[in-house]
Formats: sequence, C-alpha cells, structure tokens
Amino acid sequence: MANRKHSKIDALPDELRLAVEDMLMTGSTYNDIVKFLKENEQSVSIAAVCRYARAFNANLEQLRMANENFRNMMDEINRYPDLDTTEAIIRIASGNMFNRLANAKEEDWDNFKLDKLLKETNGLIRATAYKKRIDLQNKEIKDAAIDEMKGLMFQEMAKDNPQLYKTVVEYLNSKKNKE
Repeated sequence: MANRKHSKIDALPDELRLAVEDMLMTGSTYNDIVKFLKENEQSVSIAAVCRYARAFNANLEQLRMANENFRNMMDEINRYPDLDTTEAIIRIASGNMFNRLANAKEEDWDNFKLDKLLKETNGLIRATAYKKRIDLQNKEIKDAAIDEMKGLMFQEMAKDNPQLYKTVVEYLNSKKNKE
C-alpha cells in the first residue's frame, strides 16, 4: 500500500500480513488480530494494529473511490459508444464539481476558496476546448487525406474502370458524411 509508514505488521511474512489484512476486512477486532499474531509467534501491540488498520483502511477507501470513478467512466462510455475516455472524464469531473456546488450549504460558501474554484473550473474549460480543437484537427486531417487519396489514386481508376471508380467514391463520401 502506498503512502503508509512501515510498521511491525509491514515487516511480517507475507502470509501473516495478508491474514491480518483479511481479518481487518472481515471485521475482526484488534484483540483478535493481536491474539492471532501471538499464536504465530509475533508480538504486536493493539496500538500498532490500530495504526496499521487506520492506514490500511484509508488506502482501501482510496482504491474503492478509484474503482467507483472508473466504473462511472465505463458506464458513461457504455452509454455513449462514440464517446472517448477524455470526454467521459471531463463529463464526470464536471458532474462532480456541479454536484458539490449544488449541494453546498449556505455556511459552506464561506469556506470556499473562490480563486481555487475558478482555477479548477478554468482548467476544465481549457481541457474541453483543447479536446474539441484536437478532434476538429483530426477530422480535417482525415478529410484532407481522403480528398488527396481520391485525387491521386482515382485519376487512374477513372480511366481504367469507371464503374469501380464511381462505386468507391460513393462509398467514401457516405463514410465522410456520416462523421
């Protein structure tokens, strides 16, 4: 687990440390964990178990939050198949920011750091604008490539096989117009 100080429990053999973590996740008491470790010839205090549990549970909560955010992003992508991950992240971040603002109580507004809020909002707007600009540039590049390909390759195809030329041009134009 990251950001955790090394404790006596961190120094235990892996199978014992994992057993302690399992016991923490299943609701065992600190006394039960100390007793279990004593039965396995390890001397650890209740305070050490408590400190380890606090750090372990904090890391576990961070993992749960990361999984929930990932699940939200995947739900958004599944709901809108043409949506890319950047757009999904922007939507989730915007939604979370809006919910926090909408649910803020009157007294919470005194604690808001307006400059930080504006900075974060501005960052979100810049990210959205950057993504839209890149999407537009990519579309323009793709359109130019299609036009260039038609210009170079189809000159010869039009001479050699006019029916094939007409079919291919119609197909490419239909794909270009769908996007």
